[in-house]
Amino acid sequence: MTKRELHGQEVSERLTLADLEITPTQMERLADFLWLLNRWNQIHNLTGIRSTDRMINRHLLESLALRPLLSGQRIADVGTGAGLPGLPLGIVEEGRQFTLIESRAKRARFLRHVQSTLRLTNISVKNCRAEDLPTGQPFDTVLARAVAAVPDLVTLAGHLLGIDSKLFVLTGTRQAEESLGKLSAEFNVRCIKVPRQDLVSGSVILVQRAEKKGTS
Repeated sequence: MTKRELHGQEVSERLTLADLEITPTQMERLADFLWLLNRWNQIHNLTGIRSTDRMINRHLLESLALRPLLSGQRIADVGTGAGLPGLPLGIVEEGRQFTLIESRAKRARFLRHVQSTLRLTNISVKNCRAEDLPTGQPFDTVLARAVAAVPDLVTLAGHLLGIDSKLFVLTGTRQAEESLGKLSAEFNVRCIKVPRQDLVSGSVILVQRAEKKGTS
């Protein structure tokens, strides 16, 4: 058995043990994504996590734990880096459109390589800063993982949110506590728990636009 086959078997076994609803084809694509990330990481330093075991935990399982939070058809991943959490979610949510936003060119090249190699037609890559992405139709769900402090993130990416949009930020517990109460009255923010909290190493913050009160 080749190294790639052994890698695929390890990923498959771990995802099966996690009891997630994933088809065999999706599982194969998730393993291929992690394989490509391992290969590129040896040269381009896309992520500080090196071992396959930790990559499965932090990059696949943690990303997939956010799946129940998704709503709507248009999903954005701000500061996606090596494609996290957007790429794993895009692989298993084929009926939704994912926009991966990444300012660093080498990481954007990696994302486009993965998208092309795995034929992920529901994923697009934008090589720009979130604040420079043109304002158009709001995204239904916006994701971010340890990109910036939540108030700063909202300043940079708030224009991507409509009145019904949801921004989910995966961050450290201490950072989450510090973020509460620091946003303007234009936004509501609170910590939430995901159904598979056992797969998430930090905390998840939900940010939404506050409903505007009507005038009498």
